[in-house]
Amino acid sequence: MGLRLFFLLCVLASFFAGWAVGTIPSPEKAFWAGIASLGIIVLVGIFAYRKTSKQILSFLSRPQMTHFLSWATDLLDPLYEGTVRLYRDREEASRKFKEATSRFSAVMDHMEEGVVVTDLKGKILLVNRAFFRFFKVEGDVRGESFGLLARKTGINDLIEDVLQNHRSVQKEVTFSETTPARTWSLVGTTARGSGETDVFGIFLLFDLTDIRQLERIRKDFVANVSHEIRTPLTSIRGFAEALHDGGINDPKTAREFSGIILSHAERLGNIVSDLLHLSELETGKAVMRYGSVSLSRQIAHIRDVYADHARKKGIRFTVQLPEETLTYETDEGKMDLVLGNLVDNALKYTPEGGEVFFGGWKEGDAIVFEVRDSGVGIPRTEVDRIFERFYRVDRARSREMGGTGLGLSIVRHILEILQGTVRVTSSPGQGSTFFVRVPSREPAPSGIPAGSK
Repeated sequence: MGLRLFFLLCVLASFFAGWAVGTIPSPEKAFWAGIASLGIIVLVGIFAYRKTSKQILSFLSRPQMTHFLSWATDLLDPLYEGTVRLYRDREEASRKFKEATSRFSAVMDHMEEGVVVTDLKGKILLVNRAFFRFFKVEGDVRGESFGLLARKTGINDLIEDVLQNHRSVQKEVTFSETTPARTWSLVGTTARGSGETDVFGIFLLFDLTDIRQLERIRKDFVANVSHEIRTPLTSIRGFAEALHDGGINDPKTAREFSGIILSHAERLGNIVSDLLHLSELETGKAVMRYGSVSLSRQIAHIRDVYADHARKKGIRFTVQLPEETLTYETDEGKMDLVLGNLVDNALKYTPEGGEVFFGGWKEGDAIVFEVRDSGVGIPRTEVDRIFERFYRVDRARSREMGGTGLGLSIVRHILEILQGTVRVTSSPGQGSTFFVRVPSREPAPSGIPAGSK
């Protein structure tokens, strides 16, 4: 009875409060009317509590109610524990999913290969970081057409073939719009998800530029070395047969032919020597023997070695010796090889009537050498590549001049070990200038075994 009365009075008080606020024109009177209604509710609540609290407590203390509460507790406890367990399992599953997603993203973003996932219409669903390097695009590309982004690369037909015919396809393309041109390999296939209609395309992009360049270098090397070895061997064999067939009986002929044989044998030996030098330098097996070297004596030695060659070609070979007595600590044999290769190149690519200058001096804590020629020069776009193994600016001309294209690569490797540098300035038709800078003291060890001084 008390609860019913309490409920009825609350309804009436609420109705009265709403009516007062809505009908009393004075805001102040309406406010106080509302306060009065709330007061009525509070008073009724106190009255009802006093009247009903004993009844409620009496009801809850009955044996039947005690049994019911015990039964409800036994029923709800497993439900509570199951709910808690379900929540914890969900949190653990969420944590593991986030970890797996994080690992997947890390793997995708650290791949050198580009990854693209599309729907069957070619709309991009997922890409990795390398994708942007391949296609030079920015921003969110999800939802865009993969074929539209790749329209300049020549792989659209492959994309359509994969998505329409549901088969795996591989294609290699050369993208010439970049400098230098890039060679890509694109592999595409389709995969099925959880549903029958959940089919998507997966594309992998590989940059094969360096691999193809190494293959070209290898082919060029084989061709160059084959030519350089075959030429002296052919000459040696030809003149040896001439001597064997009776030419040896003529002293003049025998001397001339034997001289030619010796010259070609020396050329053949130089090729083998260059190959061995480069192999030792690249594999870290080169032994460095540091000692005190006279700068004047070293420059004079290079001059004496190449003076006759310059004279025979009709080239003015100018050498500048330092005005003071200077010494520096280096591997004399390796530096002779560096300077000899640079002077030999200068003489090789300077036409008759041209000039070659060679000199050296001390600059701070370093020794600087200069080799300058008035030869054919080097295009600016090729300057950074002339120190690559077997690289030639003009292949046909270089082959006529002789050599394997290893000289400047040997120069670079030796200077790296000596912690020196080489700088080039050149223009086509204006000649080239090479500046070599090496420490005047023995450099700190850099992983290359050093022999005793």
